Amino acid sequence: MKSAFGLSLLAPAFLVLAQDDCSEECTGTPAVYFPVPIPVDESNPVAQIEPCTKYTLPYASKTSATIVDVTNKMKYPTVLLETIQSLINVDCTPSSVQLTFNDSSIFGTTQTTWANQSEFVMITNHFGDCDEELERGFFLVNSVVFNALTLTVTAHSTKSNISETAETTEIFFGKSNSTTLASRAIVLDPTYTLSTDISLPETVIYSYDPYLTVTADKATFEANVTFSGYLAYNWLTFKLSSLYFDIDAGMSAGVALSADVTAAYDTTLSYSPAALYYGVSIPGILELGPQLTFAIDADVSASGAVSLTTEFGIDLVDGNVHLDFLDKTKSTTSGWIPIYTVEANVSAQVAATFNPTALLTVELAIKFFGGLLDLSSGVIASPGFTNNFVLSASAEADLGGVANTNVTGTCSNGLYLDSDFVFAVDVFATQFWSIEVYNVTVPIVDECFSWA
Repeated sequence: MKSAFGLSLLAPAFLVLAQDDCSEECTGTPAVYFPVPIPVDESNPVAQIEPCTKYTLPYASKTSATIVDVTNKMKYPTVLLETIQSLINVDCTPSSVQLTFNDSSIFGTTQTTWANQSEFVMITNHFGDCDEELERGFFLVNSVVFNALTLTVTAHSTKSNISETAETTEIFFGKSNSTTLASRAIVLDPTYTLSTDISLPETVIYSYDPYLTVTADKATFEANVTFSGYLAYNWLTFKLSSLYFDIDAGMSAGVALSADVTAAYDTTLSYSPAALYYGVSIPGILELGPQLTFAIDADVSASGAVSLTTEFGIDLVDGNVHLDFLDKTKSTTSGWIPIYTVEANVSAQVAATFNPTALLTVELAIKFFGGLLDLSSGVIASPGFTNNFVLSASAEADLGGVANTNVTGTCSNGLYLDSDFVFAVDVFATQFWSIEVYNVTVPIVDECFSWA
C-alpha cells in the first residue's frame, strides 16, 4: 500500500559549522597554504625600499586555486624584502639579517632611506634560514650597518611575529583584496570549494534483534559548497572586530529505507558514514577544518509486527548563507529552493510511524594565529518527513484507483496517512550567540484512503 507525493517551496540553506576538529574517521587531504612570492615592481625599484606601515601578504596552495590575503597594519615602518629589486641574497642569524645587493645605485638609495630609521620591521620569504617552512619571517630591526664595498647591509635585529609587530590584521579568505591582487597580476579563483558525492550499498543501519531491523536500500548524497570569509583582529586590544563567512551550496540526497518490525517497538536511530575532511592550513596564521558529513536519522514505531518502507529525495540548489560571528542580526540565509518527493508503504493492520531525516552538513572548525583564537560557528538544519500510518483494512487490500475521501475521525476501513515535510535552521556562534532562523512544517497529505 503506497502513497506518493511531491512539492517544492522556498526555504533557506542547511549547513553546519561544528566545534570539534575532524576525528580519525574522517577522510581527505588537507590543503597546506604557503607564501605566494610577490612580484618585484621593476618599473619603480625605489618604492619597494621605502618602509610602509601596511602590507598585504598572499598565500596559496598547490591543491586549491583559493587565495588567502593577510593584510597587516604595522606598529613599525616595514619593508617587504621579497619585493626589492637587486637584492640577491639574505642571511639570518638570531641577532641579525644580512642583505646583499648587486646594484650600487639601489644600495645607495637603500642606505639613504634606512639610515634614519630608528626601528623598523623586515619581512622575509624563504631567504636562506630566515623563516620556518611555509611561513614568512618577521624581524624587528634596531640598527643598520652599511658596507659600500661589498654592497651588504647588516640589520641588527630580533626575531618577532605578527602579534608583536602589527596593530591590526585582516584575513581575506577566498574573497581576496582584489585591488592588491590586480596590481600584482595575480589571478586566482576567489572561493574554496568542497565537492563530493557518496553512494552507499544496501546497508543495515540499525538492528535490535529480534524486534527491529532498518535497512538503507539506497542512500546517495551529493554536495558542492564554496565559501569565503573575512577576519579583522586588533592586536592592541586583543579583540576580534569582524569575522564572517559567505557560503554557497548545492546539496541533494536520495534515500530508501525499509524497517522490519516483529513486535510492538519504538526507537530513534542515527547512521552516518565517515565524514569527508578538507583541512586548510596556513602555518602560524590560519587553520580551517571544513568537512562534509552525511547522516540518516529516523523515528520508527509500530503497535505490532509490520514492514514499513519509505523513499524520498531532496534537492537544494543555489543557496547561500552569510554568517556573521559577532552580530547575529546580520546572519542571513536565502536563495534555497528545495524540491522533494516522498513515498511510504505499510504492510499490516497496525498504527505506525516512520519518520526519516537526511542530514547533509558542512562543518567548520576555525583557529587563528596558532590557536590564539579558537572559534566555531555555523548553521544547523535537518530536512525530513513525518509518516504516520493507521491501516484498518486487511493487509491484502489494494489502494490502486481508490478515491480520496478526505474524511475526519477514524478511518474505519482503509489507510489513514498523515505526512509532513519538516525543516528547521539554527545559526550559532559558539561563545557568542545561537538563534533559530527558520522553522517550517508543510503538510503533504492528511487523508483516509478508503475502500469501504
